Amino acid sequence: MSEIITSANLDTVIQMNREIEHEVTAQAMRLQTNPSIMKVASMPQLALLILQGYGLIQMPIEDRYLSGAIYVKDGKQIPMINTALPRANQYFTAWHEVYHLIFDQISFDHFIENNQMVEERKAEYFASKMLLQGVELYFTGLSDMDNLQRAFFCMSVFQAPYKAVLISLYEYALKSGNDTLKRWILDSFDLRIDDIAERFRELGLDDSLVLPSYVVNTSYLMGRIREQKIKFPDLKYHAENEEYLENVLREIRLIERAAE
Repeated sequence: MSEIITSANLDTVIQMNREIEHEVTAQAMRLQTNPSIMKVASMPQLALLILQGYGLIQMPIEDRYLSGAIYVKDGKQIPMINTALPRANQYFTAWHEVYHLIFDQISFDHFIENNQMVEERKAEYFASKMLLQGVELYFTGLSDMDNLQRAFFCMSVFQAPYKAVLISLYEYALKSGNDTLKRWILDSFDLRIDDIAERFRELGLDDSLVLPSYVVNTSYLMGRIREQKIKFPDLKYHAENEEYLENVLREIRLIERAAE
């Protein structure tokens, strides 16, 4: 789960990004230059495919502050993504969780809402490195529209959430000395845009990006259990695996009820 970022702490976030930039950029490059991984054209889909290898669970949880997490039990790490949030948030969360699974060296104890600020910032910055490379060039190259519309086009092209786009643009504004863009971002960062789907449609953009998917998916884990049943029908641990999966889902549902 990522930290809550507002215009008030945006400069602090950027300062933390500067401190971890070299490390996180190198980590992103390890994946981006790996030909065996970068066979998928869509970066969001690539993140989901990586997570599926860990037994990804997708399910809607009516808690807008819980975008995703990693459930840990008996040494196994299972990522979960909240599909009650807009698809753009799900894609960003997917890369966030990829960071934790591949690069995070912290100890996983249980269902994680990671309180270690540095690791959370690294995960967020890693996600932006995977999804938002070149966003500033695309933004500045757009014409005949206001900045908010440009931001929406960036969201659509890079498949990323509104605040993630603005954070990347804010970094660019600081580095390039673009005070006008910096002021606009600070003024616009905390906007609550309730009609964003309608605005996407008015611009000819696919509004599914800013809407929840409400997908419920445990197919990868269930598929693995079924495969093992077919290969080794006489073994008794299949029931234990099914019970393990149900326990995972039960605990996630408990968290959902606690958020209501």
